[in-house]
Amino acid sequence: MVLANQMDRVALFFDMSNLYFVARDLGVRIDYARLLDFLVAGRRLVCAYAYVTLAGEESSAVPFLTWLRRNGFRVVTRTLRRGSDGVLRGDLDLELAVDVLLQAPHVDVIVLVTGDGDYCYLVEAVQRLGRRVEIASAPRNTAVELMELADYYIDLEANLRHFSQPRPSSIGRGEPGGRASENWRTRHEEEPEERGYELERGSEWGEQEYRDDDFGR
Repeated sequence: MVLANQMDRVALFFDMSNLYFVARDLGVRIDYARLLDFLVAGRRLVCAYAYVTLAGEESSAVPFLTWLRRNGFRVVTRTLRRGSDGVLRGDLDLELAVDVLLQAPHVDVIVLVTGDGDYCYLVEAVQRLGRRVEIASAPRNTAVELMELADYYIDLEANLRHFSQPRPSSIGRGEPGGRASENWRTRHEEEPEERGYELERGSEWGEQEYRDDDFGR
């Protein structure tokens, strides 16, 4: 990863829904602590925000959200709501944009961990403020316009070795060690090396099936 200046102040904004699809499509689990370190890349971290949509007030999400908060992330959540058309919605685009604009005067670099093309205008606005914008996502999950606007594009697919873990093979729910029904991976003391977390949409979320649109895509 090419760095402009090790003294740069950097703020990061993680679109967790977009990251979910990146991990799903690539068949990996993301170690968010390592991903944060990789994106900061030795520069001066000012803040890191994580925007998480939840399918209801689920206690299964608490360990993951707690882990994020304890590991340097400011967590912003919203619960998915079913609209009159029957589609679940709960995007956090507005919250992310507001936080970016509030932090921009205090940093040198904004890192958006997303491929959502809806943020193109936000990127242009931040650049007009004289700040550099880096976009981090997988090419297959990134809008071409967003990639072209970025001052620097970070290809997560090409750098998986820095922050990913293989997705574990499925284990039956009744078998010892089976975690098929867990929605958020937590760090277990018997697995100290494992810091990968993923959102698994399973039984504890009401046996509902969600489309990509339900996550603001």
